[in-house]
Amino acid sequence: MLRKYRLALALLCYLLFFSLEIQAESIDVEAIRIQRQGLLNLVDYIDQRPEIFNRPDRAIMVLNRVEKQTVLNVWHLYLDYMASLLALTDKTRGYKLQSSAERTLRKQTHGFALTSRYRFGLEFISRVGRDPELVKWLNLAHPELDLPVQQYQKFNRQALSDWSTDRFDDFTSRVAVDPQSSFMAEFSADRLAIRQFNRTGLLLANSAGSISRSLLKTWFPIQKGVARSMGKVKVWRIGQTLITPEQAFSFSRDFEPGDFYLTRKEWRLTNVGIPGYWTHSAIYIGSITERSRYFDTPEVNQWLAEQGFSSFEALLRSASEIYAEHSGFDALGEVRVIEALDAGVIFNSIETSLSADGAAVFRPLLGKLEKAKAIYNSFYYTGQPYDFDFDFDSDNAMVCSELIFKAYQASTTQVGVDFPLYRVAGRKMLTPSEIAHWYDATVDTDAQEIELVMFIDGNEKNRVAFQSTPAAFKGSWRRPDWHIFQQAPQTVNPAQPG
Repeated sequence: MLRKYRLALALLCYLLFFSLEIQAESIDVEAIRIQRQGLLNLVDYIDQRPEIFNRPDRAIMVLNRVEKQTVLNVWHLYLDYMASLLALTDKTRGYKLQSSAERTLRKQTHGFALTSRYRFGLEFISRVGRDPELVKWLNLAHPELDLPVQQYQKFNRQALSDWSTDRFDDFTSRVAVDPQSSFMAEFSADRLAIRQFNRTGLLLANSAGSISRSLLKTWFPIQKGVARSMGKVKVWRIGQTLITPEQAFSFSRDFEPGDFYLTRKEWRLTNVGIPGYWTHSAIYIGSITERSRYFDTPEVNQWLAEQGFSSFEALLRSASEIYAEHSGFDALGEVRVIEALDAGVIFNSIETSLSADGAAVFRPLLGKLEKAKAIYNSFYYTGQPYDFDFDFDSDNAMVCSELIFKAYQASTTQVGVDFPLYRVAGRKMLTPSEIAHWYDATVDTDAQEIELVMFIDGNEKNRVAFQSTPAAFKGSWRRPDWHIFQQAPQTVNPAQPG
């Protein structure tokens, strides 16, 4: 009888481990699909801008500053997606170490990542490599994006090397993807696209020559060990962040209604395709009690009376039916935040919203009346869906930084914050990292409009978050996605909130 229980327990442990492997594999497939779709969108955008990327008169015409910035924005996004594909290719390479059942699925996933990465390397080079001005521009150092000199040349050499070509041809000739696989259509489309390239012609046109594997350097500083670590942490840190709920609540004691903050979560698919280190933002509205005390001023009370309300809370309830019907709490605490997430514009507790690995809290240099108006504006957008198109011209959907921009947008009746919009891939945008960049550029000048309240940094090696300094925050928007692998162990006391 005891032997039967042991066998049953062993079988249960195996099934549990196998289910975790399948879960991790499905996460990898979805991650590959996200990078691939992002690259498809960028290739489509390139093809829609022939005046920049396919100029018939490129021999006599010179790109202007705006056009060059567009090229650089596309290039930076392209590298972000390709770096993620490289990490996923390396992560899934260990299929030979798996048992037979897992090995087949892992091998097919590896083939999906390898094929997508190889295809989109060729797609970019075939469009950009024929324009000497574009090549020269992308080979210059761009320190504001942490791109070193000769970056395009390194990218070009890796994509067109004999080793990359032979590796793709050899591996894909031996791998057979299950026709019922969820990624069979995408895998087949990538293989077909590769076959339609004149790879020999690309090699000659770009003067890549025959490059041995030993001469290749990765075009993004991600090593094999990094990719494997990424895979482990992505599985085992699901639902875990460095800032604990207790820390979030403690930090928030220094926040004021109308503050907003930027956050960073490592190991998240949501980082993919969002330019820069900071990837999310939210508005701190405070609790009902906090707002009642903070906004109890003659100016705010007069404004409320002009609107026909006796309290700020009554005005907010009139602005948002969702808020009027809300319980005022989520699973972790009292509602103190409004933010745009994939579920749309919603309310969250600070414990939920500040569940991240780093954060920077800002305070607009405005009076309380203008902050009350900004919070009031933000409530009008509750229930709007998330803006996956990042279209600031539309109010029908919201992205996280767009909610802050429109809450504080100046009008004839409101003194606002003049956040700088910029264009990327043809769209007006304001990313969280651009807010950090703008702060760095204007701090201690007459143009400064926001102040840094708190910088909460994280240390992956120690698995802690801690309150850091304004000096440490400066330039944080330049941090690359692999920043955590360059960190030294931190000596702060993790129990100290700041």
